[in-house]
Amino acid sequence: MDLVQGYKFFSPDECQKMRAYCDKKERDLEALLKKKASEPVPEGKASIPLTQGHHYLYNFFADNRKYQPRLVKCVSELLPHLEFPIAIQSWVNVYRNGEGIKWHTHGGKNGYSYSANIFLGGHTTPGIYYSVDPENIVNVENEEGAMHVFPHSLNHMVPASENKSKRYTVGITIHGHQALDKALLQGVAINNEYQETILLNG
Repeated sequence: MDLVQGYKFFSPDECQKMRAYCDKKERDLEALLKKKASEPVPEGKASIPLTQGHHYLYNFFADNRKYQPRLVKCVSELLPHLEFPIAIQSWVNVYRNGEGIKWHTHGGKNGYSYSANIFLGGHTTPGIYYSVDPENIVNVENEEGAMHVFPHSLNHMVPASENKSKRYTVGITIHGHQALDKALLQGVAINNEYQETILLNG
C-alpha cells in the first residue's frame, strides 16, 4: 500500500453531527474525571484527557455503531490482506489553541496493524506530519470527512494549533486477525473495565 492512503469517510452533514458527538464526549469525560478526582479539570485542557490519558474509557465506533459497516468496507478495500475479525481502537481528538500531539507511533504487529485519522472539522492546515526518518518528513493537509490510513509504526505528529477555533479528528488503530494477541483479546472481554477495543467481523 502507499505510505498514506486517503478515503472519503464522512459527508459534511455527518462531520457536523460527529463534532457534536465530540463536544458531548468531552463534557462527559470532564464530568467523569471531576467525579473520580474530586477536583476540576483545568480550563482549556479538556481535550488532553481525551486524546492522551483517557482514550481507553470509550470507543468511537462502539458509540457510533451505524458507521461500523462503512469502516469494515473501507478496511476490506484498502487493506484486503487483513483477516477478520479485526480489532478496532478509536477515540476523538479535540484540539484547542496551543494543543497538538508530539511524534509517536501506535502499537501493533508490522504488516497487520494500521493507524488512521478522520478529519471532522476546523482549520485544515498544517495537517499531519509523517516521518519515515529525520530526512524524510511529509505533510498531509486535512480534508473534512477524509480518512488517512497508514502503517501503525509510521511516526506522525500534529503541530500545536495556532488557531482559536477547535479542530476535531477521530484517531483509529486497526489490527487484523493476524495481529490479535492476548492483550488485544483481553481488551474486548465483556467484564473488562476499559472500553477501548472492539472486534468487527467482515
